Amino acid sequence: MKFVFRKATKKDIPALGRMMREVWESMEQKEWFAQYDAEKYITDLFNTRKGDVWQATDPITRQVAGIFIATYPGRGNENLGYDIGLSDPELSLVAHMDTIVVHPLYRGQGLQQKLTALAEQDLCSRGFRYFMCTVHPDNKYSKDNMEKQNYKVVKEALKYGGLPRLIFLKIVPQP
Repeated sequence: MKFVFRKATKKDIPALGRMMREVWESMEQKEWFAQYDAEKYITDLFNTRKGDVWQATDPITRQVAGIFIATYPGRGNENLGYDIGLSDPELSLVAHMDTIVVHPLYRGQGLQQKLTALAEQDLCSRGFRYFMCTVHPDNKYSKDNMEKQNYKVVKEALKYGGLPRLIFLKIVPQP
């Protein structure tokens, strides 16, 4: 199946939020993911320019099939670079590979990897070099997907109010 890949805009927020709610409601292991108001979260990212969203859309149904959210923590306390001892100048080069959601109807089509690659390419062109994310230790699917894309576990820590997480890192050399 072919998909249309593009960076999302503010006008996409309602559809993105709807899709994320549908996926959340159908999940068996809700503890694997931090719950939040998706529409508010994405709106805040756009308004503060502290993140971007890429989406894959089914060209026939126009349904959002997958979403990738990256955030730019800068020197904020939430920067995972602090967890692994990055220096002050390196912290500004960190992008959090924050959220990847694929609608159940479109799983098994490689969307997680395609969206991650699209985001990484864009982020590299803007100077980001440290790609970091967290995954629940029992979430084999996300762990496997990140490892297939050359992310390495660098630490296990309690995050998001005491939830166990593996911290993954991928370092991209400067061109």
